[in-house]
Amino acid sequence: MPWKNIIVTAFISALLIAYLVVSTGFVEMRQHDLACNAVDIRVCDSLTNSFIRPADIAAIIEQDGVKTIGDKIIQMNIYQLEQRLNKRSVIKNTEAYVSIDGVLHIRVYQRRPIMRVQSPGGSFYIDDSGYIFPLSGVHTSYVPVMTGNVPISFAGGYRGEIPANEKFLQQTYDFALFLDDDKFWQSQVTQLYVKNATNVEIIPRVGEQRICLGTLDNYNYKLRKLQAFYRKACPAGEESNYSVIDLRYGNQIVCTRK
Repeated sequence: MPWKNIIVTAFISALLIAYLVVSTGFVEMRQHDLACNAVDIRVCDSLTNSFIRPADIAAIIEQDGVKTIGDKIIQMNIYQLEQRLNKRSVIKNTEAYVSIDGVLHIRVYQRRPIMRVQSPGGSFYIDDSGYIFPLSGVHTSYVPVMTGNVPISFAGGYRGEIPANEKFLQQTYDFALFLDDDKFWQSQVTQLYVKNATNVEIIPRVGEQRICLGTLDNYNYKLRKLQAFYRKACPAGEESNYSVIDLRYGNQIVCTRK
């Protein structure tokens, strides 16, 4: 009979609902009483950079007085823990969570430098998001270096986004992104030397010639000119015959022989 099927269905549904209510309450009670019994810390990009190690992160947590092992999970402020770690300039992002077995998992992602700047006004990295942070005493990232009279107006030790009034550094960041994204130029450029904001030179990885860019305006056009020059005019490394390759003059390249 249809009414019997309705009764059976309603009874099964009631049992399922009761089970869900009881099991949910049990899980909530268990979580309420669950204490942290271990901390698993991993630096997820440690093969790329080594600015910070799991032991350093553990020491930071301890120094900041953050309670972990033995503390009840319900009393832990995971968001606050993430924010404390994210204040470290070499850390780009932290993800923390607690698994059902009471283990606190901390996953740290470091900043990835794309340019190192060394100048009388201060030395620092620029990362791939345009964030400036000081050099590290424990790790050096092998990225292109900018040296010389780099025009900066902020104090040494600055960390944060590139200030809006720092036009030259913004151009430097754009240029560094270009290098980072282009395998050919990544392999060619090892250093930029700044005489002043309007006179920048490339120091190539191979060879002793000075490559004059002038300003960083239209750098991609200037580098396309240089790449064409390498391919057509200097097919067998003949660029080593020149002491200066000057890209400042419109669609021309002016070279000075040794």
